[in-house]
Amino acid sequence: MKPQGTELSRSGGIYPGYVLALLTLLYTLNFLDRQIINILAESIKRDLAISDTELGLLTGTSFGIFYSLLGIPIARLADRWSRVGIISFSLFLWSLLTAASGLAQNYVQLFLMRLGVGVGEAGGSPPAQSLISDYFPYSRRATAMAIFTLGVPLGSFLGFLIGGIVDDLWGWRAAFLVAGVPGLVLVLLIRLTMKEPPRGMAEGIIAPADTEILPLRATLRGLFARKSFIRLVLGGTFGILIVYITSAWLPPFFIRVHGMTAGEIGGWLALSVGVGGAIGSIGGGWLSDKLRGRGYARPEIAILTISTAMTCPLLLLTVLSRDLSVALFGLFALNVFAFVWIGPTSATIQRVSPIRSRALAVGIQLSVANIFSLSLGPPVVGYLSDIFAAQHGAESLRYALAIASFAAFGGTACYFSAGRHVLGDIEQADLGHEEARGRASAPVERPA
Repeated sequence: MKPQGTELSRSGGIYPGYVLALLTLLYTLNFLDRQIINILAESIKRDLAISDTELGLLTGTSFGIFYSLLGIPIARLADRWSRVGIISFSLFLWSLLTAASGLAQNYVQLFLMRLGVGVGEAGGSPPAQSLISDYFPYSRRATAMAIFTLGVPLGSFLGFLIGGIVDDLWGWRAAFLVAGVPGLVLVLLIRLTMKEPPRGMAEGIIAPADTEILPLRATLRGLFARKSFIRLVLGGTFGILIVYITSAWLPPFFIRVHGMTAGEIGGWLALSVGVGGAIGSIGGGWLSDKLRGRGYARPEIAILTISTAMTCPLLLLTVLSRDLSVALFGLFALNVFAFVWIGPTSATIQRVSPIRSRALAVGIQLSVANIFSLSLGPPVVGYLSDIFAAQHGAESLRYALAIASFAAFGGTACYFSAGRHVLGDIEQADLGHEEARGRASAPVERPA
């Protein structure tokens, strides 16, 4: 009887697309449940009578603590165990706790619920990106990753839209319940219909499932030996910092400074993040694959460097303009460029990483990004807003966000530096793939 991995590797057809659709829906719910608190922030602040610093801790640090700390160990498990099983359990946990957040009666209870959501969501992206790398070859991987990361703008779109509408109609508690239920349905579909592919399938390696994995120290040494890896991780950290601070603080900014309701700014944010973010996410991945097909050696680096740099002036335009229509135009353009980084960064990290370390590579990327960007970004902006409030009142957020916008140039520098090393690291990864392919195809001696 043929091993299941061989049959799956030859199945082709529409099944990889089906898996990608499920994983994209998974990532959509991941960001819906993560981002919905941002459009509810002003209502929560009023209801629980908390400061901007406490609000920043709630929207950023509460989720980011365990999401960051557990990212690497869960990713390590995903390189060893069933990725489909890890995804299923994680989705169930974060969906249940998102729904339960609506039952919180005080700040501490809500903070603890968001901690639990972070625990669950730590098991979503690393195994999902590892699965995509086994279903799609490198020639199509940036596009596949870009489609997967559509979950970021789509989830944010739904979070802002649904959260704003439900908050206006029935309050913030009901919005959490509405956000949590769909994941409890999706977990059944994933568990019953998604197959676990063999590691290295897209490269044609099909290594045995019981292949020995290097100890963690040796695995980390192999990853960090790729000089582009840490630079890509840091570039993504600055890139997602802009996404996190704008998602957390632009809803309160437009409510306080421009007098919009949660439903009104929720609709505009849904449009700018959902449509603009989708344009940036898909466009970044598609353009990377297109230019590579025309002979460009490292198109991702140029795309990432330019798009990350553009987020600074566009965020400044959004928060410093006194004209609401100009600010909303800046908001849309900002989200186009702010979401470009996701697909090309993820695809390039997967490309330079050893096959049996891909989930760990994503876990490191997300852990580093969320320790600095999510756990620290929103609270620091909230702290600056509290400081400026004595002199600038409701407009304190304007100046706090303006200062934060310059972090984008840190990402620009990291991506530019990564471009010096990425081709050499890809060559090194290819040598490792060839060695793994040779080991996988070697005859196995069996005892008589």
